[in-house]
Formats: sequence, C-alpha cells, structure tokens
Amino acid sequence: MRQFTVSAVAALAVLGAALLWAAPAEATGCRDWDRASPARKTALVENMIRSAISGNRGREYQVNRGQIERCLQRSAQNIGYDFDDACADGRTAGMQALNNIFKHYVWSCVR
Repeated sequence: MRQFTVSAVAALAVLGAALLWAAPAEATGCRDWDRASPARKTALVENMIRSAISGNRGREYQVNRGQIERCLQRSAQNIGYDFDDACADGRTAGMQALNNIFKHYVWSCVR
C-alpha cells in the first residue's frame, strides 16, 4: 500500500508539472487550434507531450517517464480528436480546456 501511495504522489507531481510545462511551450486555444493544419495539430500535440516529459522538474520524481511518454504518444491522435471536439460547433474553448483534456490523458498514463 505504501508503494502505491508514493507512486500516486509522484504521479500527481508529474501531472502538475506536465501542465505547467505544456502550457508555455504550446499555448493554444480553440481559435489557434482550428486554424492549424493537420500537420501543425500533430506537431502541437507532440510538443505538449515532449514538454510534459522532458522538463527539469519531471526528472525529480521516481516515475517511468519513458512509459508515460510512450502511452501519451499512443494517445496523440485521440488527444487531437478530443481537442477538435472541444473546439467544435464554434465554441471558443480556451487554453485551459485543452490543458484539461491533456491532463486527462496524462492521468490515464500514470495510473
């Protein structure tokens, strides 16, 4: 049980750090997302993943960053689809909404 608790705390730390790193690296809201080409959307998601995994603060925690990165990479297309859905129908979801979607995927990878 103690190992799970330590892992859960580390996962929470990585999650919080991931959001801090991803936002400055690729700050985007629906307006920018909707205007991006498919290739640019892919690059935006990949940059968010890379930023979340490679930041200096993330190295402080005892989690398997490689495993989390591979999990996020496998989900990259779905992350993009979820961003598309959040921005659909003329809604103007901001950066926070897209970061919340990304946060969901990070959590799914650290569990």
